[in-house]
Amino acid sequence: MTRADCVDIAVCTNGVLTYDEIGGHLRPAGDHGPVRIDLTGLKFIDPAGLVSLAVIAERAMLQRRPVQFHKPAGGDVANYLTRMRLGEQLAGLDVAHDLPHVRERRLGHRLVELRRFDGEAGLDTVAAALVQTYVDDHPELIQPLYAALDEMARNVLEHSTRSHGYVALQRYDNAGDISFAVGDSGIGLRERLAEALPVPDDRTAIVRAAQVHVTSIGRPGRGRGISRVIGITGEHRGSVTLLSGAASGTFRRGHLDPQLSDLPASYPGTLAHVRLSL
Repeated sequence: MTRADCVDIAVCTNGVLTYDEIGGHLRPAGDHGPVRIDLTGLKFIDPAGLVSLAVIAERAMLQRRPVQFHKPAGGDVANYLTRMRLGEQLAGLDVAHDLPHVRERRLGHRLVELRRFDGEAGLDTVAAALVQTYVDDHPELIQPLYAALDEMARNVLEHSTRSHGYVALQRYDNAGDISFAVGDSGIGLRERLAEALPVPDDRTAIVRAAQVHVTSIGRPGRGRGISRVIGITGEHRGSVTLLSGAASGTFRRGHLDPQLSDLPASYPGTLAHVRLSL
């Protein structure tokens, strides 16, 4: 599969579109015709799911392929996607959608909508807004959450060769977690890393992306890349999951040996999902 390929996504099994379930809903979209985003059966979505929908739609736009979008059958879920600004992002990508219009209301500090960030300046603005919104009652999390979000997003941009990406963040008080996802529709980890060293497959790319000497951006004040984020999650009983190409890898509690799995279709770019415990 090349970086130009598109994928369909259809939520038709358990109704869950989360960082650990996305791969099971991906299918090759073929070489021609529309790309399908079918959320008819969607019952629950997390930041990784939201970001992935934008990434899949953007890849289709880049390849000048139309997108067939089907909203969730459940009205509450469809309204939630609207409040999370998915419809605005799809419209910006010239994707026609049938998500409902909802009245604006204060959402509180438990969720922040899907956002696009453009370049490092745009990232700084978005990251600061997300972090300040979420941890007003957990000030001890401001620094590690900002550091993790900033470092991961910069690395996604560095590896993608694209100038922008997508981010979403959510806090789950019942589970005691806060999670965010960053994604792009760029060339993927394997192709990017192969410019500097041998990378035989996508599983190897995920492992090597976490190595300090591979992911360091090499600019003053830039930290240690993805490995630094893995370290931060280790200090806060969390995890990092990377999806790129035909592989997924999850780094738990700060360990650099990920649990790897294969995807039924290649992810159209790179996705990083980060979870911290409150």
